[in-house]
Amino acid sequence: MLKRNVYLDHNATTPVASSVRKTMNRVLKYYWGNPSTGYQKGKNAQQIIEKARDQVAQSINAHAHEIYFTSCATESNNSILKTLAQHFYPSKRKIITTPIEHSSVLKTLDYLKNQGIIVEFCSVDQNGFISISELEGLIDDDTFLVCCMLANNEIGTIQNLKEISEITKKRDILLMSDCVQAFGKIPIDVKELGLDYATFSAHKLYGPKGVGAIYAKISAPLSSFIHGGGQEEGIRGGTESVHNIAGFGKACQSVPDLLSHLQKTQTLRDHFLKLLKDIKSDIVVNSPLDNGLMNTLNISFPGIKSKELMMMLDYHGISVSSGSACSTHSPKPSHVLKAIGLNDQQIFETVRISFGINTTISDLNYTIKTIKKFISDTQLNSQ
Repeated sequence: MLKRNVYLDHNATTPVASSVRKTMNRVLKYYWGNPSTGYQKGKNAQQIIEKARDQVAQSINAHAHEIYFTSCATESNNSILKTLAQHFYPSKRKIITTPIEHSSVLKTLDYLKNQGIIVEFCSVDQNGFISISELEGLIDDDTFLVCCMLANNEIGTIQNLKEISEITKKRDILLMSDCVQAFGKIPIDVKELGLDYATFSAHKLYGPKGVGAIYAKISAPLSSFIHGGGQEEGIRGGTESVHNIAGFGKACQSVPDLLSHLQKTQTLRDHFLKLLKDIKSDIVVNSPLDNGLMNTLNISFPGIKSKELMMMLDYHGISVSSGSACSTHSPKPSHVLKAIGLNDQQIFETVRISFGINTTISDLNYTIKTIKKFISDTQLNSQ
């Protein structure tokens, strides 16, 4: 086969859109002033930031004053969890979360447990959906926060945050959601979902790496987490990365266009899955095909080690992953796949395939042919 480049790991990161690159280059060339200065060059740079803040806010139905820029979603998750723990402790000490959160949430919670915070986990079923009745049972007078991601980065499960928020509101408990993987893949309205906090990252949205955002409802507490020059309304000190922020804002303008590709993405997913089952009927799909991200397929290949499959695909120019990019170098099995009931052998036979807006049927057909040849060669070698 003629070798070609096929990128099927859009949940790890996305290529930067040409419109975003143009915006960032223009800002780097003409708006390089320090936004904190009082003269015109600085004011011009500050206007760029405020324009981007409006663009991010509009894309999730928030107010601009509810958006704070950070360096990434990991920083955003850390900041919300740590400042809230400090705000409520010791009068309230409990956070309820799920076992399939991103590592930036789980590891921050591990840190907070050593500071006296109680962390309790609401279990998930084999498709990654939390038990609403169990969540209600875990809430008590000591609970100040429920933390639940909107869409899972490994298997694509979309949680019913609106239902969860109805529960938290009744008990006067705050609700935080890591919305990184959902942004641009499903509509997000933070008001309709009933969120108090949400986190986002530009590089999952065809924007640049190195910039993220916090949504904090105006009435929700949020303390300073980086002390310095008082930027971001005193919440996060440090000179802003104006070009990255501008790129984030530009990427957010494309959200309606990204959402318009959903039907096409579902068609590609169903086409790919059908062809995959034709060549290996015993594959196991770990992603929910209903109430899951249309671009995400987490698939177990019984009898085939994912590492070998990924290396072979990479040799042929095809990029897929075995799970979260943040844990690629960890020898431990995926905590998400563990939580939905897979054993270690099944986990190490699993890959994640995630499509983007530029993925084509010909890309997928090439991938299928490559996998088919690999499976055929593997079977021959084992005889």
